[in-house]
Amino acid sequence: MDLAWSERRRALRVPVRGVAVFYAEDGATHGTIENLSSSGALVTVAGVPTDGSLDVELKLGIDSGWVSARTVRVERTAKRFRIAVAFENIDPAVAAAIDNAITHAIRAAQRRPILVIDDRIPRRHDLVTRLAARGMTPLAPRTPLEAIDLLTRTQLHVNVCLLAPSFGQSTAELRALVSDSFPWVSTAEISDDVEATVDRALEAWNGTDVARLSAAIA
Repeated sequence: MDLAWSERRRALRVPVRGVAVFYAEDGATHGTIENLSSSGALVTVAGVPTDGSLDVELKLGIDSGWVSARTVRVERTAKRFRIAVAFENIDPAVAAAIDNAITHAIRAAQRRPILVIDDRIPRRHDLVTRLAARGMTPLAPRTPLEAIDLLTRTQLHVNVCLLAPSFGQSTAELRALVSDSFPWVSTAEISDDVEATVDRALEAWNGTDVARLSAAIA
């Protein structure tokens, strides 16, 4: 069973946020990693590198390294492209960084983190308590810097943010800020009906890539 799980884990494509830089004869192309496995990645880019074989720099949180890769699929989206690449010639340090990123993603799928931004302390406390009772891991920053820090920590994999007017910003302004800087994060509004807010949080989380990973490893 341990061997079967190990092979299954190696094949998993997990939602990992990081940066991939493709280097080819015509220059460098920067992209955002959407998902990652031990053997490849799916990356969103503005333009497609012309070379089929590429040198790729992976930046996974504080870890980074180089791999050789080949393009196996290109998809066009409304504004950008998604490139699926297969890794080749992975050195042990990069393999360890990839494995570490996958481990964090699997742990996040099990923890189900939810960011709660609300200046109203009693309501925030009630919301945090109810989210925890429903099997979520609520994170309640008290300053804008703390909120940004939690969203940018790749190992946390925060994919859902509950919002109420906070830090001198309206809900709409906060939603725009999250959408612009963290487009993979789903948002939901906090209301005085705390139980309904919890239901919205669960609905938002169930629509994320991390939730799909949770179902895959169950």
